[in-house]
Amino acid sequence: MSLYTLPEALLERWFAEFEFLPGMRNLAASGPFAVTTQELLALEGAETTARYLALGLDYVETPGNGRLRQAIADLYTTLEAHDIRITTGATEALLLLIWTMVQPGDNIVVEDPSYGNIAGVAQSRGAEVRRFPLHMEQGWKPDLEQLSSLVDQKTRLISLTHAHHPTGTLLQVEEMQAIARIAERVGALVVSDEVFRLIALDGAAAPSVIDVVEHAVVIADMTKPWGLGGLRVGWIASRNQALLKLVSAARDYSSICGNAPGEFLAEVTLRHTQRVMAPRLAAARVNRQRLAEAITGSQRTVHWVPPQAGYTAFVQLPFSAEPWCRYLAEEKRLLLLPGSVYGTAYERFVRIGFGCSTELFEEGLTTLMQELQSWPGDEPHTDG
Repeated sequence: MSLYTLPEALLERWFAEFEFLPGMRNLAASGPFAVTTQELLALEGAETTARYLALGLDYVETPGNGRLRQAIADLYTTLEAHDIRITTGATEALLLLIWTMVQPGDNIVVEDPSYGNIAGVAQSRGAEVRRFPLHMEQGWKPDLEQLSSLVDQKTRLISLTHAHHPTGTLLQVEEMQAIARIAERVGALVVSDEVFRLIALDGAAAPSVIDVVEHAVVIADMTKPWGLGGLRVGWIASRNQALLKLVSAARDYSSICGNAPGEFLAEVTLRHTQRVMAPRLAAARVNRQRLAEAITGSQRTVHWVPPQAGYTAFVQLPFSAEPWCRYLAEEKRLLLLPGSVYGTAYERFVRIGFGCSTELFEEGLTTLMQELQSWPGDEPHTDG
C-alpha cells in the first residue's frame, strides 16, 4: 500500500459482505432498532407532516440550519448553536477533522481497539498513527502514564471514544482532565467521538468531554442514540470558531452540505428525544441482562466487561472468532462482528450488538449460544 492510499475499512467491508443478505439476523449492529418516518411525524400534529411533505429539496446551508444546531447544542451544558457544524454522519466529521488538522510528518494517538476510520484517513495523509492500547484486565480503562509516553511535539490530536467503542466503558471526569493536561503539554487537541455517550444503560448519561475540557472537539450523530442512521446527520462541536470555519471550507470538497429531509427529521427527533430513545434503551437493558445470563451459564469459557453505555459488548472467545462469525453468517444467517476487524490483537473477540428488538435478540442469542457450545477449539489464551 502506498503512503497516500486509504487502507481497507475492515469493519465496513464485513457489513458490506453480509448485512443485507436475505434473512440475515443482525446481532452485530452498534445502533438500536431503526425509527420510521411515520413514527417521527406521529410525534407531532398534522401541521408538521404538512411542512415535511412541502419541504423543498434544494441545497441547505453548509453549517446546518440554526434551529437544529441549537437543539444539538442543548445536548451539552456549555455550548451554543454557533459551536455546532452539521456533517453527513460522524464519519464525515472524522474525515473533515483529519483533512484540516493533520499534515504529513505529524502523528496522532488513537485508542486501541477503536473504529478504524480516523487512523486510516490519518495514514493516507502521511501521518504516523500511534496506538494507545486498552486492556480487558484493566476494565478497558486508559493507562495515563502510557498515554503520556506516546505524545510529543508532533502530536496533533489524541483521539478518544466516549463511551468507548466497542467495549462500552466510560471515562471519568478526572480522566478527561488528566488527558487534557497531557495534550496541552505538547499542544495537541483532544478529539472525542461521542456517538455512544447518550446511550446510558445505568443511570444518567455521562458528561461530554467538551463540557469538561475547554479546548476539546467532539463529534456525534443521530445514528447511534436514536436509530436514525439513514438520515446521515452528524456534527462537530467546538468552541474554536477558526477550526469550524476550516471544517466548513473543507466540506466544499466532500458533501458541500447536508440534506433537507434529514435535518428536518433530526430536528423533530430532538424535540422528543426521550420518547424516541426510551423504548430503545429499555430493550437494550433487557438484552444486555439476557446476554449476561447467557455468558454466566455458558459451558465454554468466555470473558467480557459488561458495557456501561452504547449498544455493543466485546466478548472474548476461547477460539479465533472470524471463521466462526463467517460460518454463522453464511450457514445460520446470524451476523456478528469478529474482533479481527479491529486488529490482530482482538482475533479471539467478537462484537455483539444488543440494541435490536428483544424478540430478535432472544432468537439470535439462542442460536449463538448453541453454536458456541459445539464449535471446535478451546486453545489457552491470555489477552494482552
